[in-house]
Amino acid sequence: MTTTINIPAVIDPVDRPEGDPAGSESLATSLLSGAVRLTEFSEEALLLAESKWYWAGKAAEAYGDHAKNFAQQHQPMGETLKRVARGVDVFADQLRTLQSDHTTISSDITSYHRERADLITDVNLAGEVAEAEIAALQERARALTNRRAGITTDITDLQRRVTENEQFLVQLFTGADTAAEASSPTGGISALALGAIGRKPSAADGPKAMNAWWNSLTEAERDALIAAYPDQLGSADGLPASARDAANRLRLDADLAELEMKERDGTLLPEEKQRLANARATRTALEHADGYVVPGTDDRPGGQLWLYDPDAFGGDGRVAIAVGDLDTADDVSVQVPGIRTEMDDAPGGVDEATRLYESARFNGDGSSVATMFWLGYDTPAGDLLEWGEVPSEDRAADGGARLAAAVDGLRASRAHDPAHMTAIGHSYGSTTTSYAATDHGLAVDDIALIGSPGTGPADHASDFSVGADHVYDGRNSRDFVAFLGDEGWVRKDQFFDTGLGMDPSSEDFGAHRFQAESPQRGWGPNFDDHSRYYDRDSESLYNLGRIVDGHGDDTNSASQSYDPWWRDPVDPEWDRDPTSGEAGRSKTGLTP
Repeated sequence: MTTTINIPAVIDPVDRPEGDPAGSESLATSLLSGAVRLTEFSEEALLLAESKWYWAGKAAEAYGDHAKNFAQQHQPMGETLKRVARGVDVFADQLRTLQSDHTTISSDITSYHRERADLITDVNLAGEVAEAEIAALQERARALTNRRAGITTDITDLQRRVTENEQFLVQLFTGADTAAEASSPTGGISALALGAIGRKPSAADGPKAMNAWWNSLTEAERDALIAAYPDQLGSADGLPASARDAANRLRLDADLAELEMKERDGTLLPEEKQRLANARATRTALEHADGYVVPGTDDRPGGQLWLYDPDAFGGDGRVAIAVGDLDTADDVSVQVPGIRTEMDDAPGGVDEATRLYESARFNGDGSSVATMFWLGYDTPAGDLLEWGEVPSEDRAADGGARLAAAVDGLRASRAHDPAHMTAIGHSYGSTTTSYAATDHGLAVDDIALIGSPGTGPADHASDFSVGADHVYDGRNSRDFVAFLGDEGWVRKDQFFDTGLGMDPSSEDFGAHRFQAESPQRGWGPNFDDHSRYYDRDSESLYNLGRIVDGHGDDTNSASQSYDPWWRDPVDPEWDRDPTSGEAGRSKTGLTP
C-alpha cells in the first residue's frame, strides 16, 4: 500500500510492587501489642509510685521517684511504637492499592498488545485499499498511540507511588530506631508529616481552608499525616471522606487492640470500659456497612467511618458511618437520630442507612447514592416516651450547630463536584435538624422530618434555609411522639403544650407531607409506630428514597393535619388504609 501506517511501539511489562500487605498488617498488630505492653507497664509503674502503703520513709520516697521517672520515660516509647504500628498499617493499605492498580495496568497492557497485533495483521492484509479504509486504519493507529501514552503515564505514576510508599516506611523505621528517638514526643513521625502538619489550618479557618490545604499535599504527605495524626484528621471538616475514613479506622483498630488486650490482662481501667464498648459498637456497625450487599445484585457499596470520637460527651461518644462513597455519590443523605441514641445504637442506625440506600437506588433514576447515619451531637438522656418527660431544646440547639458544621464540611470536601444532599431528622433529631436549618443555614437541598415532636425555633417551613418547597414531613398517624408538637390554638395553650415546637405535618406549618403509615400500625396512639419510618417495604421508606434521589416533588403526598378550632386537631391519614407488599408496589412502586 502507498500510505504508511505508524504502528505504536510495544509496552514493556511493569514489575509488580513487592511485599505482602497481609504480612505487613500482621507486623503492625505485633508492634501495636508491644506498644500496649509498654503503656500498661508505664501505668502500673505510676500506680506503684503513688502507692504509699507498702512502706514509708526515704526508701519509699526514693522508690516512688524512680518508678515515676521510669514510667515517664517509657510512656512516650509506647506512643512512638503506636505511631510506627499505624504507619505500617498505612503502608500495607497503600501496598494493597498499588498491587491492585498493577493488576489493572497489566490487563491494560495485554489488551493494548492484542489490539496492536490485530492492527498489524489488518495493515499487512490491506494491500492497495480505498482511501476510506486507509483513514480507518490510521485512526486506529492514532487511538492506540493515545492509549499507549495513557498506559505509560499510569506506569510512571505507579512507580512513583511505589517508591514513595517504600521511602515512607524507611523513614518511619529510621525515625524511631534509637532510644532517644523512641523517647521523643515526635518519635515515629516522619519529616513529611511534621512539615505538612505545620501548614495545617485551624478549625476556625473553616472547612474550605482545610480542603485547600489537603489538596495542596502530595499523596506521600497525606499517607504520612494519616499515620501520624489520625486523631486530628478523622474529624477535620473539609477533608475527603476517604481520608477521614482511613484515619478513623486506624484509631478504631488501635483502640480495639489496646483495650481488648488490657481487658484480657485485667488491667482495663474503669474509665476505659465505656470507650471499649463504644469501639465495639462502632466495629459492629462498620461491619454491617462494609458487608452490606445490595439485594438482587453483587454490589457492595462499602462503608466509611466519617466520625469516630468515643470519649465525647462524657463517654456517650460521637460516630458517623456512611453506606456508599460520600466523595463521589450523586445523592447524599445525612440521617439525624433522636433521643437516647448513643454509640451502641450505631449498628441499628447503619441498618436503617442500608435500607434508605436501597430505596433511593431502586426507586430513583439510577444515580449513585451514599446514606450516612450521623450521631454527631449529644442526644438527651430523658424519655420522650413517658408522660411528663419531654426534654428541653438545649441539646437540639447545640446539635443543630454541629449538624450545620458537618454538612459544611461535606460540601467543602466536594466543592468541585457538589452532590444533591438531604438531611433527615427523626424524632428529637427533627428538632435538631430544624435548629440547623433555621439558625445556622443548613446547606442541604432538601429536608425531611419524620416522627417529629416539634420544629424548635421554626414556626413555618419557610423559616428553613432550603425554603418551604423543599421541606417534607412524614408522620404516622398513630405515632404518639408526633402528637406532641404544637398545632392550632388548643395545642399552643400552655396547659397542653408538651412538644418541642410546631407540628410539621400541620397545615399551619406548610411542609409537604408524604404518606408514612405502617401496615402494622396500632389501633390508637402508641410508641411502636415511632420506630417504623425506615421499615423495608413501607410508605415512609419509599418516599424518603424519592426525596434523597432528588424527586421530592414525586412523593406520595398525604393531607396535612388541621385544627378545626372547636376540637383537637384532625389527622386525615387516620382512616386511610396503609399500603405495603404487593398492593403497595402497584400503588407506590415499592421494591422487594
